[in-house]
Amino acid sequence: MSESPLPADWDGGDAIEELIHAAAISRPLDEVVHLVTLLEQSPNGLTMAASVLRVAAVTRSVDDVTRLVEELGPPNHAVDHMDDAIRSAAEQRPIPEVSRLVLLLHRPSHDPHSGAQAVQAAATTRSVEDLVQLIGRLGDDQHAEEEASRTASVPLTEKTDTTSPPAPSAPPAKLFPDTGRSHNTAPLVWLRRVAGVLLLLCAAAHFPTALADAPALGLAASFAVVAVCAAVGIALCVAESPAPAVLSTLVAGALTIAHLVEGRVDSQTLLYVLRPEGVPSPLPALSAAVAALAALVVVAATVARLRAAANRHGGVPR
Repeated sequence: MSESPLPADWDGGDAIEELIHAAAISRPLDEVVHLVTLLEQSPNGLTMAASVLRVAAVTRSVDDVTRLVEELGPPNHAVDHMDDAIRSAAEQRPIPEVSRLVLLLHRPSHDPHSGAQAVQAAATTRSVEDLVQLIGRLGDDQHAEEEASRTASVPLTEKTDTTSPPAPSAPPAKLFPDTGRSHNTAPLVWLRRVAGVLLLLCAAAHFPTALADAPALGLAASFAVVAVCAAVGIALCVAESPAPAVLSTLVAGALTIAHLVEGRVDSQTLLYVLRPEGVPSPLPALSAAVAALAALVVVAATVARLRAAANRHGGVPR
């Protein structure tokens, strides 16, 4: 083996970190691959090789990152460094770039493990808001790829001899296979509908009935609470997007917290909103708590469906 390119007492100083950053960003991709390969051959360079990959995964173009995964992934290189780089990209890059990275890594030319790592990192480290955006963006990007594939196949179909049917073209690789799609979608649809109905019941439980002696601010706040609960409940029943589930969780959760602290807050407006006359006292608090739990179950089921699809496709290690 050739002599180590690094000193034995290397301590990872700022100058070396700046050198790593500049090389990972500015050098041609082939030279970055060669640099990482040489560093991995040195016992003192393993940490630096991992740093080069992380910087490149976050700063290089998405196409460059997929080429690095192909060139420096298993079986010729250790899987740990590349997994770390993929996780960094999925955690730090903007949502549109993460969506494109996930789709590219799920194409047949790549190891399914790499695509599964990207999905796992995005599903477990991004915020719930980012996850909702990523789910929508992945659906749009995958639909656009399918449309582009069908459009590209039209000229080939027109040139085919009419006496023999054209050979079917292979569909593009899907991020989430259709196997079991109907079995996974139907329960989620019913969960959304049940949670939506519970939000509507929560709105009804907080509807003000005593209007004559009601404080002006309390009456306005009551109608606002009822309107918001009803709106997110209806959206949860009819919409397919996960966004209403997230919003309903926030709304019902905030209302549940208000019920928990109502005894510690001296506010006539809050009491008027949370204890409408003519409604048994436990019913508003109970309806808010049940609705919040149901909405949270919908969000959890959406995330679980995403992870289950990733496991079926690539086998995420546990």
